[in-house]
Amino acid sequence: MRVRFFGGLSVDTGEGHVTVPGRGQQSLLLRLAVDAGTTVGYRALVEDIWGLDTPDDPRAALQSLVSRLRRALPTGTVSSAPGGYRLDLPRTAIDITCFQDLVAQARSTGDAAPAREALALWSGEVWTPHDGFDWLVRDLLEDRSHAERVVATAPPPVAGSFSAADVTPAALTALVGRGVELDAIRERLTTDRLVTLIGPGGAGKTTLAVETVRAVTDSIVVELAPAAAGDVWTAIAGAVGRRIRLPESAGASLTAAERVAEAVTGRRVVIVLDNCEHVIHEAAEAALALLRMSPGVRVLTTSREPLGIPGEAFVDLGPLPPEDAATLFAQRVRSARGRVPDDDERETAQRIVRRLDGLPLAIELAAARSRTLSLAEIDAGLDDRFALLSNGPRLSSQRHRTLRALIDWSWDTLGAGERTALQVAAVFPDGIGAADAAAVARAFDRGAADFDALVDRSLLVRREGRFRMLETVREYGLERLREDGNEVPFRARAAAVLTRLAAQREQTVRGPGLRAALAWFDANDENLAAALRTYVDSGDRREGIPLLRNLLWPWAVRERGDDLRRAVGEFADADAPLDSEARVVVESLALFSASFPEAGRTATVTPEAYAVRRAELEAAAAAYPSEVTALVAPLLRLAATVILAGGGEGERTWHVEVTDDELAEAPPWSRAILHALRAGAAQNSGDMDALGVESAKALQMFEMIGDPWGTGFASQLRSEWLVLADRLDEALAVIDRSGDAIRGLTSAPDLLQQEAQAVGILLRLGRLDLARRRAADIDRAAAADGSVRALGQARMTAAQIEIAADDGDAALRQIERIDLAGQPGIPDQFLAWIDAQRAQALLLLGRCDEARDVLRTGLTRAADSRDHPIIAIVLLTVAGWNAAVDRLDRAEEALARADAVRGGSDERAPFAVWVRERMTAGAEVTPAPAVGIRPALSKVDAETLLALLD
Repeated sequence: MRVRFFGGLSVDTGEGHVTVPGRGQQSLLLRLAVDAGTTVGYRALVEDIWGLDTPDDPRAALQSLVSRLRRALPTGTVSSAPGGYRLDLPRTAIDITCFQDLVAQARSTGDAAPAREALALWSGEVWTPHDGFDWLVRDLLEDRSHAERVVATAPPPVAGSFSAADVTPAALTALVGRGVELDAIRERLTTDRLVTLIGPGGAGKTTLAVETVRAVTDSIVVELAPAAAGDVWTAIAGAVGRRIRLPESAGASLTAAERVAEAVTGRRVVIVLDNCEHVIHEAAEAALALLRMSPGVRVLTTSREPLGIPGEAFVDLGPLPPEDAATLFAQRVRSARGRVPDDDERETAQRIVRRLDGLPLAIELAAARSRTLSLAEIDAGLDDRFALLSNGPRLSSQRHRTLRALIDWSWDTLGAGERTALQVAAVFPDGIGAADAAAVARAFDRGAADFDALVDRSLLVRREGRFRMLETVREYGLERLREDGNEVPFRARAAAVLTRLAAQREQTVRGPGLRAALAWFDANDENLAAALRTYVDSGDRREGIPLLRNLLWPWAVRERGDDLRRAVGEFADADAPLDSEARVVVESLALFSASFPEAGRTATVTPEAYAVRRAELEAAAAAYPSEVTALVAPLLRLAATVILAGGGEGERTWHVEVTDDELAEAPPWSRAILHALRAGAAQNSGDMDALGVESAKALQMFEMIGDPWGTGFASQLRSEWLVLADRLDEALAVIDRSGDAIRGLTSAPDLLQQEAQAVGILLRLGRLDLARRRAADIDRAAAADGSVRALGQARMTAAQIEIAADDGDAALRQIERIDLAGQPGIPDQFLAWIDAQRAQALLLLGRCDEARDVLRTGLTRAADSRDHPIIAIVLLTVAGWNAAVDRLDRAEEALARADAVRGGSDERAPFAVWVRERMTAGAEVTPAPAVGIRPALSKVDAETLLALLD
């Protein structure tokens, strides 16, 4: 087993390389290696591994690290000894200790040979896991100075063979990350004779190839970047000649290839052909010839595209993982300005490496600018990244000196078709679906094969069924388009082809094809948004109407109402002719939205203007029949009730009026939607008979159509009716099927709302333990989603359970966890629901005065919301308060009102059971006189309801 720390951490067990994960295990290995073969005490290990950040129980933490390190290394490598631990390896098996011993030998004898051998081991910067090992680095640098002085004062060595370390370029900086890729390269070289390390420019292919062969006894690195066409064999012969004596060419003249063949015949050697892409054909021919020269020859190439030789094995080198990219950036920032990013710069640093796609070269170029710029200025400068990153290290190769030169190197190797394909891909921020590639290519007079060619050249990646582009390459493509004056026409073509593709997918969005269609719209979200912006920027928004029409239902299912409202506001034009189905749909949606203004705003359309426009749109909808236009007349009639109500008592109530002829003529999906809307209106108005009939029809039709979203919507309504019909087991089965139907379609809060409905049914059935398990699942899902709605739903569900368990304190704790501070637009019904739950918890604790204060607010909010199910919940709680203070007639009145606005009695609801028990217990008490009770039970104005608390 051999362990290396020069130029990066490497552990070779003799059977292969292993990765030591985690800074803690790496620190332990390094500290034990420094004193290999001897016991290192607990205190020394703890101080060097953790420094000032010592864990609470250092012995236990150290023991845990040792256990994990032992699992990573061969058995018996790390042993326990009294007072500490020991690395059971000879010092010659560890490069830094071998280095120290050779230097010590050279200093004591004055012999330059061990000094030269020691210096040959110094293949790169000393690797350390953190700054706490700076004492080791200083010691090693001092030893190197001693070795260099011994060599400088000794006579020159006799000419002879050279070790690999003499000809393998030394690493200037320690390798960050890439442990997985290094292991993969080494593994491939044991099973394959030709391995190509392939990846985009700036990914670090050369660094990784050199790092790989640094551990190989016989290796030769051939730098092909400077080689022109026809010079590949000359470059190979030159590199081989620096490692192996080539035969003289006296007499019969030998070609460079023949001289290399004679030199490598019979040898076991790894030959690196670095930067093959610009001479790809000659490099491929040379690699094949090298492999045929001797069975001991293995070839490792680096390229931005495959060589295309049979038997070629690949190791793909993509961007650095986020953690490694952040580490690289931090180290290079420290080199540039003397300190790593501060805590308040961490988010900016993460954003910089993310915007640079995790490409090592781009990260290094950006970090170098921190010598004169703040990280915030670097982040802002990345808006023009090619200008910002235009001054690289003076002595680096020309292609690595600037970010633009890096990609110019690839651009120069492309044909005309490939260049066009790169620019096409640049105007698709979400990439291009493999299934759409042919249609996109045709729109630009190209073939889909051009995209595949860019994948081979590492300018595109094909992942998860899409052609994707690194953001840096995409910015390069856009810059080329701007230089050529083609950005506007390319974006216009992209918008046109996306409109056609969206129209095809939209045809399947209502029915069994919904999931696949939504997946397409989700995957192309940024593409479609860019297309809409293109239509807006063009000044001819008429062309964007079909695209917006195709986005209507996907956005509605995904609950993107704000996006839809904003887009309709940009594209709707009341003066435009209603000459297409798409125009009719968009203009109808514009009028409908005007009837339901955003929170805090009033409707901008008068009843008279609404009536005129509605008549125009209903006539146009009849002229352009479709599944969506079939809904125009009923929905505009619904909105008319809101407009005509103005700010009166009917404000925000709604009723869906559909004629028998409209139902008969509507397509099946539209008919199912209308039945579901009727059911929703019936639920909101407390008409349980209509809810039962309409929800059954809607659910049956959606299940027959195979529409999962519609099935989920109708199931929720059907379950509500089944609960009031006291068919609880059926209600639970329906709502559970509903959750399965809509999972992955609707938002997390909506899904959790349905699952909370199932918890409520379980509580009515008395299955408290199962309800708690379901609530725990809701809590985990809400935490993962993180939205205010999801977290609020989870807390309210937990509070419901605690109320059912008669634990008011626990219920209040859950309610107090709901954080609505600074959240705009929280609907009245949600706030009223919270008030009702809080009041129920207070009543369980006997805190009746506090409960009444909360209920005064809750009743007002519930009345303002016009949401009858919520009003019923608050009235049930009002009944509980009256029962708690022995006002039984008022309690009966509140219960009756709750049943009236709900449309039925929910007698098995846990708090309803509690209320009935209190009323029964208080039956012997003389009720307080009922004053000011209004006779109409269904009235839901605040004044009427608040009288129940007086």
